[in-house]
Amino acid sequence: MQFTQESSQQPYSDDFFEEESIDLRHYWRVLMRFKWGILGLGIFSAVLTALILIRMDDIYESTATLLIESDQPNITSIEQIYGIESQSREYFNTQFELLRGRGLAERVIRELNLTQHPDFAPADEGGFNLRGFISGLIPSGSRGSVVPADPEQILLNRVIEDFNDRLTIAPVLNTDLVNLSFESTDPQLAADVVNALANAYIESYLEQRLASTQQATGWMSDRLSNLKDTLDASEARLQAFLEEENVVDIEGMAAALNVQELDELTTQNNQARRERAEAETLYRQIQEIRDSANTQELLAIPAVLNHQLLGRVQDNLSDVEQQIAELSQRYGRNHPRMIALNSQLVEVQANLERQVQQVLRSIENDYRVAVNNAEVTQQRLDDAINAYQSVNSKSFELAALQREVETNRELYNTFFTRLREADETEDFQATPAIITDQAVPAIEPSKPRRSLITLIALAVGLMLGTMLAFLRDMLDNTVHSPADIEERLHASTLGIVPFAKEAKLLKEKDGKRAFLGFIDDSHSTFSESFRTIRTGMMLSSINEPYKLITVTSSVPNEGKTTVSINLASVMGQMKKTLLIDADMRRPSLANSLDIPPHSPGLSNLIAGTATLEECLHSHEGGHFSFLAGGQIVPNPLELISSPKFKQLLDELSQQYEQIILDTPPTQAVSDALVIGSLVDAVVYVVKADTTPINVIKTGLSRLQYATANVIGVTLNQVDTEKQSSYYHYGGYYDSYGYSGKAKA
Repeated sequence: MQFTQESSQQPYSDDFFEEESIDLRHYWRVLMRFKWGILGLGIFSAVLTALILIRMDDIYESTATLLIESDQPNITSIEQIYGIESQSREYFNTQFELLRGRGLAERVIRELNLTQHPDFAPADEGGFNLRGFISGLIPSGSRGSVVPADPEQILLNRVIEDFNDRLTIAPVLNTDLVNLSFESTDPQLAADVVNALANAYIESYLEQRLASTQQATGWMSDRLSNLKDTLDASEARLQAFLEEENVVDIEGMAAALNVQELDELTTQNNQARRERAEAETLYRQIQEIRDSANTQELLAIPAVLNHQLLGRVQDNLSDVEQQIAELSQRYGRNHPRMIALNSQLVEVQANLERQVQQVLRSIENDYRVAVNNAEVTQQRLDDAINAYQSVNSKSFELAALQREVETNRELYNTFFTRLREADETEDFQATPAIITDQAVPAIEPSKPRRSLITLIALAVGLMLGTMLAFLRDMLDNTVHSPADIEERLHASTLGIVPFAKEAKLLKEKDGKRAFLGFIDDSHSTFSESFRTIRTGMMLSSINEPYKLITVTSSVPNEGKTTVSINLASVMGQMKKTLLIDADMRRPSLANSLDIPPHSPGLSNLIAGTATLEECLHSHEGGHFSFLAGGQIVPNPLELISSPKFKQLLDELSQQYEQIILDTPPTQAVSDALVIGSLVDAVVYVVKADTTPINVIKTGLSRLQYATANVIGVTLNQVDTEKQSSYYHYGGYYDSYGYSGKAKA
């Protein structure tokens, strides 16, 4: 990328230089750059770990397997009293905690006399004791008045703590099995401890169950005596009730009550109530019309009309009326037979009225009888119900007394039976667990797994080395490759200048002299890099070739003078070139090109104290002319800013096709900024692995503010041999024979 006039209108900022994406190749280059350090740290970690593991004792582990019974045989049934039987997960967790308990640990320690065993022996008195050290840091006054502990108890507590640290209890998934494991430097001791712990667990459980059985037996004996008294009292109350009520049993009392009679009375009562309702309805109907109705209206009532007493009278009335109707057609009203029939009709009608009244009185009597019958049947039913309820109440009381007696008798018999069972089985108890596999001494140690731990240490070391490499890369704020220039500076790379061993020797001998690598050997990698720079500059200015070119850097000692001289040499092969030492504060061109240090130069030309012919020098081997800095003046910036300097550049441009100016660093003084605004192009020199990115950004920003045309960055003093594996610097030049390593 090339800085154009449009891009130079805005200064460089952090956002401008921000990386746009993650480059995996960069991470690979970091790994290749620090590969030997990463590998060395991994090997160091592995070797150090191996040395530590060699000094560690072998640890042997022995394991015994227990089958914990979750459903114990019910022999004494004391479990039902205490509710201690559980088939849940909590039951097994409880057993595991009991196995880890202090009581079992102390029992095994005393049984095997572990307090005197060398594997549990206290540390050497001369060794470091962390607890004693921490205790010593606490002032005696802050601990208060504490009674001195028993030394034997202190030793026992320490051994118990160590014992629990070595013990492992691991249940087998989806089974009732549990593995007891113990670690020790003595394989026989590890097996003895596990077996002793399993036996101690079973024995402790049996002792506790035996004590519980004996305690429950005593409690049941006392309770049995109270239950006997309660049973006798309930039987006495039952007998007193039977004698008081004069009842033999509930079956006799139930037989005395005629349930069938109660049902019949209920049926009779219902029938009487229905008859009363019917009679009352008819009675009230007659009473409403009796006083105002005639015989015919009364006969309109179905119950009156259909009464049996009126059947014959109505028949007689019908016969008389029929005869009168038949004879009235034959005889007149005064005919004797008609008179006789009319008299008979009157008599029959009178009889009908008398019969109707008698029917009405019969209906009234029936109503009174129905009312009385309903009352009598209701009273008989109420008496029967009261009698039944009285007997039923007595039966309930009797049943309650009988149930009390039966319950007390069953409870008494149950306790009596359990007490007899406990007496008979007191010496026999079911074990809570079975040892399915006894522990045996281990043949091979289980710890430390030296190979695995060493490999882990190697991996950790490599990971740590990788992290440190990336951390160093993150903290490394310098430029290493053209990729850094393009990605982090967003600038184009004109080329890279490899670091030459001859330049190192020259710097050690005379640090003020520039390395003339192109002049000394034009076929070296160093020389080829400047041809690449020249090509890049020519391609970037095909239409308008750059004539005035400034070479500068951020800070001193980045090799800008070396770049200027060698760039002038490579340009001199194609064009008439002039090299100007524009650093009039610390000129170094004269010393590098072997001319007297106080020879007239640029400062003399601008001040007018010397002519151009007196100041110009020619370098035949480099094919260029050069103009030294001249005498050191107190105000070089004023000379550069003067119109005479601009006029001098115009005059020299008429005589030379290419002019290269070596200027001071941008961070030190402002000379390069003033010169950069007057020339066609600026070549920015950056020393690889040295100059911080922020310093380079500042220098480029200052040039941009000065409207200088920075055409690219030259990366100087790159160690191509060191970085060739991950930056691929040397292969290209070697294949063409520039480095002297070309293959036939």
